[in-house]
Amino acid sequence: MTTSITLAYCITHDHLTATLSPEYFLFGKDLASDPRPFRWAVTALAAKASWPLGLLAGMALRFANEPSERLPQRLPLRRLLHFVAIPMVTATLAALLLGTSPMSIDPLDQSTVAEMLAGSTHAAAFVRVWRVHIGSYVGGALGLLLAVALVRLQRGRRRDGR
Repeated sequence: MTTSITLAYCITHDHLTATLSPEYFLFGKDLASDPRPFRWAVTALAAKASWPLGLLAGMALRFANEPSERLPQRLPLRRLLHFVAIPMVTATLAALLLGTSPMSIDPLDQSTVAEMLAGSTHAAAFVRVWRVHIGSYVGGALGLLLAVALVRLQRGRRRDGR
């Protein structure tokens, strides 16, 4: 389930960002040398990059729900699935936050790299999309940690009868 949700999120995410900066994918992800039509290449890239993340998220939530001496009772699957949304929401929020951050804030000198790869006319969009992707990864990772912690907390409450 987490892999399917992650695939859907990432494919949608990459198609939206490919609309904002095709150059990010053509030159930053080297899709210019891909013989497939651009949108098919974006879909394949998104699927290849995202399915391991979805699998990892599912494994993390499953392990967080495993019985232990301290927390012997699992959450039912239906309840556990509610926590799947957390990494998606935090990934989206972090992507929006970083993607809309002022271009004047550039501690990693992304603009210089973007100008070399995409040219000066497309550099700003390239950097925005690059930041959106960084935000998605960081936000998703933090959201997964939060989801795991909340599963453990919820299990502790169930054990205590709360």
